[in-house]
Amino acid sequence: MWYMRRNNQMSMIGVGLVFLMLISQPVSGCEFRVVIKTNGFAELNHNAAVISSHDGLITLIDYEQNIYSDGPVILTPTSQGILVSYGEKQLLMGTIIWIYPEHNGRLTIESIVRGDAWEFNPSYRGFIEVNLIDDCKLQIINTVTVEQYLYGVVPSEMASSWPLEALKAQAVASRTYVVRAIIESKIAGRNYHIDDSVFAQVYNNRQEDLKSKQAVDFTNGIVMMDDIGHLIRAYFHSTSCGITASSNEVWGGSTRETYPSAQISYLTARPVTISGLDIDFSDEDEVHHFLANKEISGYEQQSPWFRWQFSLTRAQLEQIINQNLAERYQLQPQFILTKNSDGTFESLPIPKNGIGELLDIAVVRRGAGGNIMTLEISGTTGIYRISKELNIRCILRPINQCTDQKEEIVIKRMNDEVINYPLLPSACVSFRIIRDNSGSIDKIDIFGGGNGHGVGMSQWGAKGMAEAGCDYQEILEAFYSGVKFVNIYETSDWDNLVSRE
Repeated sequence: MWYMRRNNQMSMIGVGLVFLMLISQPVSGCEFRVVIKTNGFAELNHNAAVISSHDGLITLIDYEQNIYSDGPVILTPTSQGILVSYGEKQLLMGTIIWIYPEHNGRLTIESIVRGDAWEFNPSYRGFIEVNLIDDCKLQIINTVTVEQYLYGVVPSEMASSWPLEALKAQAVASRTYVVRAIIESKIAGRNYHIDDSVFAQVYNNRQEDLKSKQAVDFTNGIVMMDDIGHLIRAYFHSTSCGITASSNEVWGGSTRETYPSAQISYLTARPVTISGLDIDFSDEDEVHHFLANKEISGYEQQSPWFRWQFSLTRAQLEQIINQNLAERYQLQPQFILTKNSDGTFESLPIPKNGIGELLDIAVVRRGAGGNIMTLEISGTTGIYRISKELNIRCILRPINQCTDQKEEIVIKRMNDEVINYPLLPSACVSFRIIRDNSGSIDKIDIFGGGNGHGVGMSQWGAKGMAEAGCDYQEILEAFYSGVKFVNIYETSDWDNLVSRE
């Protein structure tokens, strides 16, 4: 049975005020707002939406009217409002619609696909708000509790087949991350707190499962705080090179080559090996030996990304650099510097022909975790210095850019191969340059370790530690030094849990 019912307008305004209160005080009810992106997490706004609930009726509400439907509803943006099609009927509703499932069920967005190779239409706990955006598109926001959100995050960020203690560590790290993000988002001026992609944490890219849900429930409310009672920045990554990176040596930086001396005490370089390591990262020969060694005894050896390598011709690397250098300069010109005739470096536009012929590539400075902090590229048009981890990883993307060559770039990992990876897996790399008889570069072999930025918890390291008998607190303490564990729901003043500095 399909039917609609018109309600008192003032009661709908009251509903709207409740939502405004929820936005301004999200943590008081332990609920917050996640904006849902399109397929592949590509865009924030949708051209249309199809929403259903397999648990029964769904209710659509705007400020003036209700719709009840026991089947899918199609939402189409128009210049006058959101057109709702249900069964054989249509109704033009307002510019904001709230959608609820019956009996606290879940809402399925049939118009998007998640899961990569395991495709499915994602379902969401809580309720959904749909907004008509200025460019005549739809913004979809899921309001959900922190714990319910984690049910969709933990399996999306860590394989559910992994040990329970590793999943618990992921749950606590993810909870700490999102609660901090909720508090910090208050100054962002958005009508949502985070999105559902890697720019925050991946949400609902894998379906909920019992083991991941247990990890969330067993650690209910547990977060990590530093020694002065602030929520830590609970960063995590896939795999380190055997040593995690210091946050200030990955994301710190100034307009020149110096980096801030201040460190975040719980985000410093930490070994992820079983036996001790003593690597001199100022000695490139020693670094090369370290990154080429697959036999290092560590908790991450099962990770396919623990060690990897690939080779490029000079023409391939020139094309890759020229494809990406100017783009990164436009995004972060203060970290892409050109050498002047007096030996100083300055932020200058990249020449139209890029670096010209590649003459050399060399590491200027590494961090305590082996990550390159400053890379120098010499070409016939000049000498360029690139700082910051993401810039380096973007400029050296291992994707074939040569239009006249069809071969793909193959990365050889621990036990398999990956073709045309979209980003340099990590900034922990060394270069072996092979030159011809004239001294020109013929080929460059690149050896690397790890995948991701390298800061905080290594997820594969957490797996290895759990398999070795560590519990979740021991795992987290190994990656975030000096932290303490508290239950966030026993804390009344959330706003003061994040430093205002």
